[in-house]
Amino acid sequence: MKHFFTFTSIALMVLLYIGCSSDVEQDQLNNPTQIDTTGLFIGAPLKDGVPLENMYEDEVRNLMDKTRVQIVTVLEGTSRVTLEARYRGVRDFGLGFPVYECELQDNAAEAIGGIAQGMSGSPVGPPGRVMGALAYGNTFSKSPTRFWVTSIDAMESSVARVTFGDLLDAERVPAAPSSGIHTDFSPVKTPLMITGIQSHRLEQLTSYLKGERFQYLELFSSVAGSPAAPPADTSRLEAGDMIGVAVATGDVVNAIGYGTVTQVYDDDTFVAFGHPMNGDGKTSLPVYRAVVNGIVPSLQASYKSAYAYGNPIGTITKDLTPAIVGKLGSPPAMIPVKVAYQVSDGNVIQKHHQVAYGQEVFIPVIAAITMDSIRQELSPGTIDATVTLRFKETETVYTESFRSTSSSPFIDLLFNVDRIVASFGNIFSNSASKATLTEVSIEITDRPQIMLAAIHELVVPEEITPGESATFKVVLLPHWTATNGSRKIEKEVTLDIPDNFTKGQARLSVTSEDPFDDLFFDFSFDENDGEETPLPENLDELIKQMEDGQTDLGIITITLTPNDAGFDFPFLDDPFTFENDGLSEDDQIPPIETQIVIDGFIITGSMEKPVNVIDKESPPIEDIDDMQVE
Repeated sequence: MKHFFTFTSIALMVLLYIGCSSDVEQDQLNNPTQIDTTGLFIGAPLKDGVPLENMYEDEVRNLMDKTRVQIVTVLEGTSRVTLEARYRGVRDFGLGFPVYECELQDNAAEAIGGIAQGMSGSPVGPPGRVMGALAYGNTFSKSPTRFWVTSIDAMESSVARVTFGDLLDAERVPAAPSSGIHTDFSPVKTPLMITGIQSHRLEQLTSYLKGERFQYLELFSSVAGSPAAPPADTSRLEAGDMIGVAVATGDVVNAIGYGTVTQVYDDDTFVAFGHPMNGDGKTSLPVYRAVVNGIVPSLQASYKSAYAYGNPIGTITKDLTPAIVGKLGSPPAMIPVKVAYQVSDGNVIQKHHQVAYGQEVFIPVIAAITMDSIRQELSPGTIDATVTLRFKETETVYTESFRSTSSSPFIDLLFNVDRIVASFGNIFSNSASKATLTEVSIEITDRPQIMLAAIHELVVPEEITPGESATFKVVLLPHWTATNGSRKIEKEVTLDIPDNFTKGQARLSVTSEDPFDDLFFDFSFDENDGEETPLPENLDELIKQMEDGQTDLGIITITLTPNDAGFDFPFLDDPFTFENDGLSEDDQIPPIETQIVIDGFIITGSMEKPVNVIDKESPPIEDIDDMQVE
């Protein structure tokens, strides 16, 4: 393991660069292959239609040190060229398969940046042969640049390998995984460029997209290029061609990883990249043809300036350690995501996107980035949002609204949408039933006011009498930006006091739904307290439970608790009850409770005050003397 980390600490996954317009725009552009190649000064051109023959591990191990090999890749436009390199031996990175160490011998290529991100997957081997895919390279390297090649043996094994997703979808029969399933030892970062995102948001998204599932992912912001129209035949691929693998596409946000095809087979299956993209196993991602606008040199790691064009030409079906596996033909179905944004009562701006299945975690990313791009400022504010989800497995539609006010509406929207979507899409959050999203709609209203109001004062009468109505006043202090002529909000609440309400000192409490307010603990217990909510057994039950659990942060709960209310502590070994005036548990009077809603606000805080409960007034003495006894 220590030996493995020593190698991987100097290795950089040579991968991906992003930039894609929406599919509607892509059909209206010029042919990217019509690029003047007379200025190319490196790389021998490779004729189209010339297949590269596989060279397997047994034969590679017989190669002499410093044997001449070639890299087949695209440096400009869509034409493939070969770069000179040499083979240096078989190495073990602890990946479960050997890799081949090579070094670049092309001085012209070194001069413009050497091994570059986006070359990953480029076929490597003696002229006319493919022994594997360029997959890893040194950072801050000097000529001659060393790089490492994933063997074609390991990549081909990915084609037939059964993923855990395949096993989950198969019939529920006892079976052991095939021997092809192995352990991934260490993350290898995958640069993923996202259009539409400002660079300062990357750190926030990196914090959001964390955990083992994203160990291969590293985010970059990208300025989208101007895609060109597809040539006459966009569906054909050859070893060395550039492709883009999409996570999301649309009006604002496009996230497409760029790499190179290593080998294409007669059944239109192909392998690429030579390393994972996300390591998801079973996956369903659309594939685009891509064009290169040259190498952008960097002291750390150069990269190809590339963008996708045309319509999707196939589907990535597996994402494994040795390679991604794809199939040419029809593109996969994707999840339509509509984001509608409005400032106060202004015009509604709608943006449309698509997210690949299995990548639902990017739905909140699309919502937050889209709002950020339209908003165009970092000012605080209040957002009211409604998320609507539709599913394949049920006709029941789930809708949830939330309100958030903070200095960073971007973060609040991101995590609130994530919470809602993950409740159905995260396999550990949803134990009820598979939930396949068919449509997502997110409506956002953004206001500059800070719509917060704190519970400020309680006004209670000196005395209240059983059998009569009592009026209380709740005074709220809103944020100064949310005031409308008055600095305070006053709400009157009337409670009907039952005839048998206990005399003495009662307690009036006012609480908000603020989840961060733990200053007040209500010692009154309902008979249903402590009962566990039953687990939902299907998707409809899960939707119902989530609907029942929704709350409005503008709600205020007013509770009048008599002085003989019991205090049950079920967590003690010997539960006991505080009783007053010798009343039994059956004689105790339950609290009186009601709620009010302050529309448009988030209410914070809590408060309580004592209230004297007295007997009805007795008639005066002189009135008693005048009474006649019959």
